[in-house]
Amino acid sequence: MIESLVDIFNPQHTRLLLRGARITIEVTLLSGLFGLVLGMMAALGRMAPSRISKLIAGIYIEFFRGTPLLVQLFIVYFGLPSLPFVDPMPAYWAGVTGLSLYAGAYFSEIIRGAFAAVPSGQEEAARVLGFGPPGAYRFVLVPQAIRNAVPALGNQFISLIKDSSLVSIITVTDLLQAGRTVINRTFEPLIVYLAVALVYLLLSNLSAIAVGAIERHYNKPYRRAG
Repeated sequence: MIESLVDIFNPQHTRLLLRGARITIEVTLLSGLFGLVLGMMAALGRMAPSRISKLIAGIYIEFFRGTPLLVQLFIVYFGLPSLPFVDPMPAYWAGVTGLSLYAGAYFSEIIRGAFAAVPSGQEEAARVLGFGPPGAYRFVLVPQAIRNAVPALGNQFISLIKDSSLVSIITVTDLLQAGRTVINRTFEPLIVYLAVALVYLLLSNLSAIAVGAIERHYNKPYRRAG
């Protein structure tokens, strides 16, 4: 059994899996960052008084929340290059783009809900203290909204780690794709897939620990006040 594990996870295969894990981490972090920016923009669009902004943000959110992520990746990687004015995108960046658009739609609703959870009296109090709209958002509303949003954003980011495995379908050599390569060489699907699953579990748990630390950081002032 030990000799079999040594043969499966030899230095060459281990390096391949580690490289795939690095790509999975990169894709997840980039998608999470770009998705957060898109989510903030879409949330502000939904909250803006302009009907056009609400309409555009609403269409974006409903499309990417209402369609499968795999279909979205196919549209970005296979569909868009069929247009005469769109050049083919490398698989890596197609994966990041698709995941970012998908994550942004969910992040936007989390952010919008976080702002809605801030009591309306807080904005009125900021105005009484002499803050204009930018100052009220920066010093009063955003800090409280962040505290409200962190748990849900963290859970969505952890889901994004697992969702990133779908980029292997468009030939991105992530952790799952690296595992398939090792299986093709060793013909040991159970052991390799279990190892891949454990790596995803490790990444998810590390992310949960980081999210917990961020939650505690933003809860400190409220614990002191209590």
